[in-house]
Amino acid sequence: MPLRVDFDRDLWLYIPTEWPWMGHTTLESWRDAVVTAIADAYAYDAATRDWLSATIEGMVRGAGEGEERFAYLARPHESIGMVSLYEWATLAESSLDDLLGVTDDASIRPAVVTPIEGAGLGPGTKAVRFTAEVAPEASPAPAIVGVAHWVWRLPDRDVILIAGDSDLVRFDELQPAFDDLARSISVVADESALEERSPR
Repeated sequence: MPLRVDFDRDLWLYIPTEWPWMGHTTLESWRDAVVTAIADAYAYDAATRDWLSATIEGMVRGAGEGEERFAYLARPHESIGMVSLYEWATLAESSLDDLLGVTDDASIRPAVVTPIEGAGLGPGTKAVRFTAEVAPEASPAPAIVGVAHWVWRLPDRDVILIAGDSDLVRFDELQPAFDDLARSISVVADESALEERSPR
C-alpha cells in the first residue's frame, strides 16, 4: 500500500526522479517549467534563475534509492528547504531511537524527542538533534547541522521523514511547515485513489 502526502501545493513541490512526469519527458523539461513559473512570479533576474535551476536539478539528482523528496519553495529567494520521505518494511533490527537518530554519535547534545499525531498515520514520534559535521573548507570550526526525524512504526512498515539544514535559523523557522507536511502523510489502501495526489 503506497503513501499519500496531502501537502500544500502553494508551499511545497514534489521532486520527481522518474520520467515521464506530469507531461514532462525529461528532468530538464520539468526543471525549466518549474523555474519559469517561479521566476516569472517573482521577477527573478538571470542569476537567480540559474541558481534556482541548479538547486532544483541538484535535488532531483541527489535523491537516493527509496527516497521521496519534497522541496519547500513558497518564496525561494527568502527561504528554501527540503524533506526526504522513506517507507520501509518493518526494520526489526532497528530500535525507535535508531530510526529517530537519537543514537547518533555526532550529536553535540541529547536529541529533543516529542510525540506527533499524524492525520493519517496516527501517533508518531519526532526527534530534533544537532550534529557536528566536518569543517567546511577554509573554516576552523566544524559545521553544526540541525536534523529532524519524524517516525511512525506501523504494524507492517516504518515511515520516516527527515529534514536537515546547516542554516540553523532557517531550520528552526521551517519546523512548523515540516510538521504540517509530516502530519499529512497517510497510507492508501486503494491505489485508484492516488490520481489526485503526489508523489506517486
